[in-house]
Amino acid sequence: MSKGDQQILFSFSPELDTAFLRELYGDDFRQAELVFESSLQQLRSEFSIARARFHDGDITGLKKVIHKVKPIFGYVGMSEVQEEYKDFEESCANARSATDIESGFGLIIGITEQAIQKMETELKRLKQYNTQFL
Repeated sequence: MSKGDQQILFSFSPELDTAFLRELYGDDFRQAELVFESSLQQLRSEFSIARARFHDGDITGLKKVIHKVKPIFGYVGMSEVQEEYKDFEESCANARSATDIESGFGLIIGITEQAIQKMETELKRLKQYNTQFL
């Protein structure tokens, strides 16, 4: 039996918004892999900037980074994380000092670290799936 004869299926992880991801990518799992990979790279880069903005007390700068990062989670099926970022962005808009958002930023750090792990896992799964067709 050749590779072309085999019916190999891929399903996104159930902890992600699988219906949305199927609608977004269809059966184009190579595109999904590219988006997950670039999203992960951008998230890592931007979140290190967010940490620096917070530690510098630059709430306006932090809010801008949070706003910029927020859509990434939609592309990887993490709408709940996207919503948490939206809420934190609103907290930043209302904050007068870094102290006002300290606990919220701690929550965002934890959420982001978990999201990165999920994205890494899904990217690994996508890469494994896609290499079957090389």
